[in-house]
Amino acid sequence: MPRIPRTGIVCSLLLAVIGAPASASSADLLLLLGQETDGTVPAPPPAGDADRGVSFEYTASFGYVHEFDTDLSGGGSAGVDRGFAAFKIGIDPGGDLDGSVGVAWGGDWYRFKGTSDLSPAPDTGPWTDIQAMAILGRLSWQIDRAWSTTIGLDLRFAGETDADAADSMTLGGFGAISYAFSPTLSLGGGAILSSQIEDSILVIPALIVYWQVTDTVVVSNVLGPEVYPTGAGLEVAWRPDRVREVAIGTRYESRRFRLNDDGPAIRRNGVGEDTGYPLWARATWRFENGFRLDLVGGISLFNSYRLDDANGNEIAKTDLDPAPFVGIFGSWHF
Repeated sequence: MPRIPRTGIVCSLLLAVIGAPASASSADLLLLLGQETDGTVPAPPPAGDADRGVSFEYTASFGYVHEFDTDLSGGGSAGVDRGFAAFKIGIDPGGDLDGSVGVAWGGDWYRFKGTSDLSPAPDTGPWTDIQAMAILGRLSWQIDRAWSTTIGLDLRFAGETDADAADSMTLGGFGAISYAFSPTLSLGGGAILSSQIEDSILVIPALIVYWQVTDTVVVSNVLGPEVYPTGAGLEVAWRPDRVREVAIGTRYESRRFRLNDDGPAIRRNGVGEDTGYPLWARATWRFENGFRLDLVGGISLFNSYRLDDANGNEIAKTDLDPAPFVGIFGSWHF
């Protein structure tokens, strides 16, 4: 059966021609394929706009997060490095419809030390390197000056190096509708549905917020770095000008992935899960050439790792101490 390629092959191929998010939950979709907004109520399209032909916008983005080692509740310690890259094509045929398609890659490189509750054998980590790939699509409709709606689909694979690709696959989708009460306030809601690896269907209510409190302060969940999975979260941002932005935010993260058939029998072809609540501060610069740079630092709280067998039955679970992290992200619109 087909296998997820080894790390070096995935990186060289996908960083050259595509890119992507990490192995996070489908909540990432609203931002990965969404467009950053300034909350402005759109004006009606100019006369003849629907006849101007199809236009395209391209976005390449990347990111890296280092999560420092922290103690596990049952002994041992763990840390992780996360890489992100993505490439998206925005398609505007004119009129009230637009959309995008994107491809994605992400990697999580875990560092387990010592023996913990998750160890399938003494001094052995439950998993090592995790790779994720995704194909995503979005379609938006500007119903009128106030109402808009978006739907999307995604096909993704998340698994340890050499895990079975078919057993690492999930399919998901989302739908949302929003209303612009004014140029400074837009609210909306929807739902995200996704299959899960050896688990029941995931259903997540989705809230869309853009509130410009003052000329320089914004509350929103659609401001974060393009490639960083920032699904069900919220930020408060200060924008002193069009170039600079400082924000604080938080959200819930969940990653679930298939393991390979190496190592002790108890963990072969099993499932790993990584959850937590990161709290961060972000500094952003937007440049006239379409490039955006983000520096992020924070701490991840209420973290837990879980190891399941090949059928999704829990083998072991452990909590982690709060884990500091730092990150850098960039994107280029052209």
